[in-house]
Amino acid sequence: MNYEDKIEVNAARQAVWDFLLDVDRFSACMPGVEDLNRLDDRNFTGTMKAKVGPFTGAFEFQAEIVESEPPATLSAHVAGQDTVTKSTMTSDIAMTLAELGPQQTQLSYQATVDVKGRLAIIGDLVIRATGAQVINEFFKRLREQTEATGR
Repeated sequence: MNYEDKIEVNAARQAVWDFLLDVDRFSACMPGVEDLNRLDDRNFTGTMKAKVGPFTGAFEFQAEIVESEPPATLSAHVAGQDTVTKSTMTSDIAMTLAELGPQQTQLSYQATVDVKGRLAIIGDLVIRATGAQVINEFFKRLREQTEATGR
């Protein structure tokens, strides 16, 4: 599955960049993410609880920042396994931040998600819709956090 879009955030590019790299703020805005832990500057582990169709489970995941060019581009790889169905998920994510004005940033993202196992059997449409809901809620919260604080 592929996800791609652009959003505008009424905050400076550096503020959006800082938000993306702040483990606590980032994880607080990602629906279902719990226990996100920074292993080092590029590696993280955590758990994400989610309901996909008839299944409710928790994905234990590892995330790695693969490439970073502050404050413009960031790419990451995420891999995890659902603790209930043992389904696996991998995702490659790329984000680009473009300054539109002193307090306005355009965040472009592309994400490729691959799910294998029992969750994949329920079908692309259900998984795609769940992914879209998580992404939309994350960016709604990101806007609220960065625009309210200006940082």
